[in-house]
Amino acid sequence: MGGIKSFIIGLFLGGNIGAILLLWLCCASTWIPPEQYPLLSLIGLAFPVILLVNVLYVFFWLIFKARYVWITLLGLLVVGSYIYDYCPVNLQREHPRNALKVISFNVGGMKGESSQVALLQYVKEMNADIFCLQELVPSWIRRSDVRLMMDSLQYHSIQEGSECILTRLPVIGEAIHVDFPTRSNNKSMGCRLTYLGDTILVVNNHLESNALSDDDKSEYKEMIKDPHKEKVKEGSRHLAGKLGDAVIYRGPQADSLAALVKANGEHDIFLCGDFNDTPISYVYQKLARITRSAYRDSGRGIGISYNQRGFPVRIDHIFVSKDWRSSQTRIVNKLEVSDHYPIVTYLHKKHQ
Repeated sequence: MGGIKSFIIGLFLGGNIGAILLLWLCCASTWIPPEQYPLLSLIGLAFPVILLVNVLYVFFWLIFKARYVWITLLGLLVVGSYIYDYCPVNLQREHPRNALKVISFNVGGMKGESSQVALLQYVKEMNADIFCLQELVPSWIRRSDVRLMMDSLQYHSIQEGSECILTRLPVIGEAIHVDFPTRSNNKSMGCRLTYLGDTILVVNNHLESNALSDDDKSEYKEMIKDPHKEKVKEGSRHLAGKLGDAVIYRGPQADSLAALVKANGEHDIFLCGDFNDTPISYVYQKLARITRSAYRDSGRGIGISYNQRGFPVRIDHIFVSKDWRSSQTRIVNKLEVSDHYPIVTYLHKKHQ
């Protein structure tokens, strides 16, 4: 009997070690440019599932073999920083009185009059110092009610295609375009603003979309509901191909943004937008290593920003220069205007 028990414990121990190695592989993949190994870069999407398996092992060992729990805990500790990126736990603290309220929102093309009116109302209510909008209908900014709102809030608008920055801070010069490879209309654009005697480069980003059609999303949801072997096999191959094609472009796009941050030197920079990648990705980690992630610093929980059931991910981010701090960062998950939710934060200099 003892031999059978030892054999079963051995199986679970092997499974635990395998789960730890997979968790480490997810994190290690964020260092590898995705254009080199596109499918490997997708393993980060499995991070929450693999993390959950490891957490369940903690409880398993506590119940059946407490002296083995250190194996799982050590495995989790090694990648603790990545876990915190994925699901930070911060106390809510008040922001300084002169902090900048910054919002990034992929408005999803705003199909229909009701969505355009709802966006206008949201902009009025939030009264942010800086709004970074992606996938905006270019004609929205020319609506008479929008122009009245902009005049009343003293907003300047800087627009390039479907990307737009609204701000009440003084604007220096013209819009700035960030060149990078893309297969579609995705882009990064920005402008320089003045604030308390400093210059801030604000960059509004919409990195390469995964281009999943409504049929693709429906197929994925069906696989979850009815995981038939052949259906999962064919569907997974199709989705992996699409995701892999997109991530090949996002890697160099992230490299271009990282080069922009370094070229900006000691000047302040905000990178906002829809990066189409989760915190366990090359794109996010490449930028987070040279800036600060607002959500990591002052957000709480997973923070799902993609407004589609079956896709519980945070792909909208705000990164800031390392001498800036954030307060009260949150995802506003009650606004049903788009297939994304806005990310809101308050930003202030470290010494303020």
